[in-house]
Amino acid sequence: MLIHTSGLRLTTLEAGHLAALVQAPASLGELLGVSVPDQWPGIPQAYAGALSRLREQPLLAYSGWWLYLFVSPRLGSIVGSGGFKQAPDRDGVVEIGCEIAPSFRRNGFATEAMRGLIAYAFTRPAVTAVAAHSLPKAKGPQAALARALGMQRAGEAQDPVAGKVWRWEITRAVFVQSVQGAKP
Repeated sequence: MLIHTSGLRLTTLEAGHLAALVQAPASLGELLGVSVPDQWPGIPQAYAGALSRLREQPLLAYSGWWLYLFVSPRLGSIVGSGGFKQAPDRDGVVEIGCEIAPSFRRNGFATEAMRGLIAYAFTRPAVTAVAAHSLPKAKGPQAALARALGMQRAGEAQDPVAGKVWRWEITRAVFVQSVQGAKP
């Protein structure tokens, strides 16, 4: 699956991509014909778990609710990755997250990629809201990204790795209003 934004291609991480990423991130670049930035991914071992999950559920990569590589065609490089933690829950809420390679941070790639994921999520009628988590820092980069995406703080949660985090959400109504307001 492929999600297009104005400057990025969000490409589904399939089993072959994950296997290459787990073995040697540079081999993923060879497979896709793009460069792989230094110090990315931050935690390559995390992708081993994703590969195991995909081997158990091979169609997951084609559900839309999966992981994506963020590729900049202009730069010919992977700039990061992210996606959906899982399919929407029974309330229609789906959670997103991302990791941008250190050399590409502060260039708008996270904002653009997350907007692409949010827009994709709201093409599905069952989705009522898109959520994300940030470290509990009002001036931190994750909170700034959530605000830039039009998300509102919706409480706190407990993350197994990060501990206490802030939960952010954008509802379908707010998203549609923001899109309609952006039109001339």
